[in-house]
Amino acid sequence: MRILRTVNSYSGLILAVLCSLTATPMAKGSPWSISATYQVKPGQKAKLTLHANQALTKVEIRLKGPKSESMTSFSVMKQDSKRTLSFRAPIGRTNWMASVKANIGSETVTSTFKFEIVSVGPLQIQLDKRGVKLDKGLITVRSNTPLEKADLVAFNIQSDQILNDLVALNQSTGSVDIRFDPLDPKNVRRLELKIYDHVGRWRAFRLVAWYVEIPHDDVIFESGQAKIELQEAKKLSAVVSLIQTEIKAFRTTLGRSDVNFDLKLFVAGCTDTVGSEQDNLLLSRKRAKAIARYFRSKGIDSPIFFEGYGEKMQAVSTGDNVDEARNRRAIYILTNTQPSGLESPGRRWRPL
Repeated sequence: MRILRTVNSYSGLILAVLCSLTATPMAKGSPWSISATYQVKPGQKAKLTLHANQALTKVEIRLKGPKSESMTSFSVMKQDSKRTLSFRAPIGRTNWMASVKANIGSETVTSTFKFEIVSVGPLQIQLDKRGVKLDKGLITVRSNTPLEKADLVAFNIQSDQILNDLVALNQSTGSVDIRFDPLDPKNVRRLELKIYDHVGRWRAFRLVAWYVEIPHDDVIFESGQAKIELQEAKKLSAVVSLIQTEIKAFRTTLGRSDVNFDLKLFVAGCTDTVGSEQDNLLLSRKRAKAIARYFRSKGIDSPIFFEGYGEKMQAVSTGDNVDEARNRRAIYILTNTQPSGLESPGRRWRPL
């Protein structure tokens, strides 16, 4: 399964400073305006700025946070002057309130401002293929910040939705397990994963599994030979077109137009039981390599691997020295995982 497109975002962190005036001394406008930083790095101070739209005297600013309260005063603020207060905010998302009282001439005016501050470092969520176990309903990620929840949506090879789940992560950090109902990996085409941290930031991953056995007419080789005859090459040309169509569909599902992203083509060669077992093994390997070379020559730029299985992987079970055409075949698998059902002692995929 290919993991692609990690996207970072802030969800709900574009915070407006709310202002609620308890007294309005002048119809033409407020006597002051106030603003605050909504996001700071851990260790840095947040700031609250008061801007005097009119001349003010006996100014008092009371700042109340989740665990602290302070008061600052100024005897005079000239019109269009500013005063900035710096203060420390706890890690995470916190709510604050600033109360302002000042005189405008002989009249006393008060107002209250509510705002949020988010104090967090960079969001780092790591996921690789080793942490994806769809058959066990488990995806493991690593995070440098507490995680709140994960949103999972999965689709099968027919593009039908087979999973839509919101998983609570209970502000876990470090190695975090995301659990859901197990899925058949062969039936999963795409999984969208969106992980939120404790302050609403999120990171998204797209996981794409691609496993296609390409249908085809088998190439007929001369007895004991691995050369592809001209009339047989037409069969492979049709296969090239099918492979290119699958690569295009993979890119579309992946959401990327660049080349292939771990998509590999595997060519397995097989023979009937006529001849010795060792000769058939070598012959099937040569034929698989010849087909792999043909695909490369026709522009298939995915990594290509080949291997021979000789008479050990029969489509039709026969005894020894049986001329069975259905066993003289090749298998073409296009996948970004590993070809299944082709494991055999002593066999290994050879890169072209």
